Amino acid sequence: MKTIMVYMADHTWTSQALHLACAVARNTGTDITLVRTMPVQHVSWLGTELGEMPLTPGDYQALREYQATAEDYGVNFCVQSMQCISLADALVEAADQLDAAMVFATLPEYSLSYWRKFQLWTLHRRLAAHQRQLHTLEQPLNVAAWTPSITVPAAK
Repeated sequence: MKTIMVYMADHTWTSQALHLACAVARNTGTDITLVRTMPVQHVSWLGTELGEMPLTPGDYQALREYQATAEDYGVNFCVQSMQCISLADALVEAADQLDAAMVFATLPEYSLSYWRKFQLWTLHRRLAAHQRQLHTLEQPLNVAAWTPSITVPAAK
């Protein structure tokens, strides 16, 4: 069974993405997997304890809230942690390992805004090559009041 992957970014973005993902999961009968990434300082630290980052008290509180959200929607929910060097590469690899049909992810802001746009475009293309949908919750241009939303196909 395919899953819906949600990247654990900042709390506000993750909460919005999780609500949308849970609505889709409830209608399609899929599970939600929240992916937490841990950037490592050196490539040789990948897969070792040196690359592990313990959860902070704030992370534990956020995870409890995310779990409660999934329970409210009545969907199965789990959390996976992953060490990485490149966030975009980690998101693609995690989606492949989880066989995610949909990926809710965002990338951090960079000093060059075009670099972020390029990274998102590349991420979208890499996921689409494996028939995976990327949802970033990006605001469209010139819209004063915007609410994140996606179109959910009717349940079969």
